[in-house]
Amino acid sequence: MKILIDNSNLFAGGGLQVAASFIRDLKKLGYNNEYYIVQSFNSSKELGNESFPENFTFINFSKKEEKSIFKRIKELKKIENTIKPDVIFTVFGPSYHKSDYKKIVGFAWGFVIYPNSPYFKKISFKTFFKFKILNFIKVFCFNKNSDALIFETDYSREYYLKNLNYKKETYVVSNTLNTIFNQKELHEDYYLKSKANYNILFLTANYQHKNLDLLPEIIEFLRDKEKKDFFIIHVSINEYDLEIPIELKKYVNFLGKVTLNELPSLYEQMDAVLMPSLLETFSTTYLEAMFMKKPLVVSDLEFARDICRDSAIYCTPTSSMDFANALYNIFRDKQLANTLVNNGDINLKRFGTSLDRTKKYLAILEKTINTQNKKWK
Repeated sequence: MKILIDNSNLFAGGGLQVAASFIRDLKKLGYNNEYYIVQSFNSSKELGNESFPENFTFINFSKKEEKSIFKRIKELKKIENTIKPDVIFTVFGPSYHKSDYKKIVGFAWGFVIYPNSPYFKKISFKTFFKFKILNFIKVFCFNKNSDALIFETDYSREYYLKNLNYKKETYVVSNTLNTIFNQKELHEDYYLKSKANYNILFLTANYQHKNLDLLPEIIEFLRDKEKKDFFIIHVSINEYDLEIPIELKKYVNFLGKVTLNELPSLYEQMDAVLMPSLLETFSTTYLEAMFMKKPLVVSDLEFARDICRDSAIYCTPTSSMDFANALYNIFRDKQLANTLVNNGDINLKRFGTSLDRTKKYLAILEKTINTQNKKWK
């Protein structure tokens, strides 16, 4: 197969890790396919100076090309017509142009799938209206510029098919645990400057839908549970990202950016993982917590239940008291914590490995090519 992999539209977040993991897995598999990988500046940084066999060709876009969607489209079309691939795989879409070759597109845009999320009640009308326009454009491009869509969860696929008028092929390929967690030789120690009897990890980026503004109240309710200080919440943002009252600051440890290689070490030092997000399609934080045997406290929303099942305590997404109570219950009830961890061990097996995911991607690409060839005969 001659496969064009389009990572030119990946700039931040978990999509970069998935794309890098996919390319590394292709190298491990050692198939004789020809791979042409178009990369954004940030996706090329994910792979660094790693060496690849001769059947891998990398085409790296500059930041200049990234800034203009029209320049990017023009360059992509030129690349497509030069390579003439059997199939194009946009790891996460949408793709903003129609191609002359079959194109499979990955879907991870939760703002379309969860229109009733509490997040939309928290934002201004102006921001809400912006999302309405953005959703319309993205759905239009997903529908028009793909020959098949790959979703990360069954719920996402079912919702999209039912509500957004997609008539082509669809597949579900779940996200997986990053391979770094199984490669101990690559782990780096993470030094925690502050620790307590009860250490809670809140692994997040500074986005409004992550529900960060609930944190001060969660801390306040949790503080009042005991006479003595007993906990610290370790949050992966910078101190300037979130306003915390002075009297509550001793209960928070601002971690800033944590590298992928440091994550296993950080998890090992934790007693529970907090995930109050209001909107996701899939978060690997759930899988990481299960793998590292840490009980989860999460928002009671469809995307969380779809992934966590019985390995988490579910809380009303806007209730800081609910989250504080759940975290305290885990602290006081070791049997509850152990039950959640054991359930997580079982649940994690549903998701397979990144290599399993890569093989599923390749099977879909091959099926698309074979279907196309049959039509032409």
